[in-house]
Amino acid sequence: MHTLLYFVVALGILIFVHELGHFLAARFFGVRVETFSIGFGPKLFKFKCCETEFAVSLIPLGGYVKMAGEDPDRPAKSPDEFYAKPPWQRIVIALAGPLMNLLLAVVFFALSYTLGRYIPSYQVEAARVGFVLSEETPLKPGDVIVEVNGKRVKNWKELNQEIALSPDREIELKVKRDGRLETVKIHTGIDEKSGIGTIPVVPAIKPAIGKVIKGSPAEKAGLEPGDVILKINGKEITRWEQVVELIGKSNGRPVKLLVLRNGKKLEITVKPQLNKKLGRYTIGIMPKVNLVFVKYPLPEALKKGVEEFKSQTSLFFTFLYKLISGQASVKSLGGPILIAEVAGKAAEAGISNFIYFLGFISLQLGYFNLLPLPVLDGGLILLFLIELLRRRPVSPQFRERFQQVGLALIGLLMAVVFYNDIMRLLH
Repeated sequence: MHTLLYFVVALGILIFVHELGHFLAARFFGVRVETFSIGFGPKLFKFKCCETEFAVSLIPLGGYVKMAGEDPDRPAKSPDEFYAKPPWQRIVIALAGPLMNLLLAVVFFALSYTLGRYIPSYQVEAARVGFVLSEETPLKPGDVIVEVNGKRVKNWKELNQEIALSPDREIELKVKRDGRLETVKIHTGIDEKSGIGTIPVVPAIKPAIGKVIKGSPAEKAGLEPGDVILKINGKEITRWEQVVELIGKSNGRPVKLLVLRNGKKLEITVKPQLNKKLGRYTIGIMPKVNLVFVKYPLPEALKKGVEEFKSQTSLFFTFLYKLISGQASVKSLGGPILIAEVAGKAAEAGISNFIYFLGFISLQLGYFNLLPLPVLDGGLILLFLIELLRRRPVSPQFRERFQQVGLALIGLLMAVVFYNDIMRLLH
């Protein structure tokens, strides 16, 4: 129930701002706005002000601003109608909605940094390899990944973004190893659930237990979250990958762990069991991921908000290019169900994370609406640009064919994202 509520709130804010852009631009150019609606379908409540009916409708998956004289095949009867305005003004009106979403993304990113939020410390640190999960991978613990296909990466966040956009591809990594730069090639995997690219390495993490799986050998032996592993079978432990390696090579024989708990040292013996999915022995513990609180004063937060906007913009168009060229998987696309799920998780993580999520979705919504397809603002803008260059409107026949092709593409896209959402739920 909470997830649905957060979804409606998130979508309501983004739709309102988008339609507000169209509304303000239309009013600025003297176009009469008949209806401003958040949502589609039957109107739940409404009121009229300044010749405009404002409404909230039942289906919250969009909204609309209905302007006077929006039928391109009917001659304008009044100067306050939409098609009575010159093409450049109509372009600005259509452009205003997506631009408001893009501006809102910067504002939300900046606000998130102003409020401050917790993020995993390894995300802002150099991409140092902690453990390699496959012997076929030409990376070693301690390697610091600095480039992916010639593009510099400063931390794990940037590395993960580049890898995610390159599923099932051979990529070239530049790594710092023993004080020198080396180049290695690696073939990425693909996450069957999300369709994003993966590599079989994990960050360097300290050997502190964050979670003990219920019913696992670790729980039965008495290990607890917060325990710091100091030694395994007498060998000193300084990194989590050592824990994974030594337990994985135990062949099921009991291992002696020396742990630090509340300032006291305890020795605990655990018998690992074979994890068939991972193909190695485990005891049922997960590492504690250290979090850092990131917060900036307003001027610095605005700068960070703009940087995040640029980074996410680059990511959007890189993904779009790779999707069109077949280098990215359509499985990574998500629809309303995925947005609702992520909205709920973001809200549970705190108001700042929820605001960051709103900024991310607002950016996606802004750029998506600029795609040159019918139903979207980008489709209208394209037609108005053609009219501006030709100095006469496009023919009704061309507009009809354009709409047919565009609607077919939009229908296909909606089918794909809903299919992906449903499959994620089933998994």
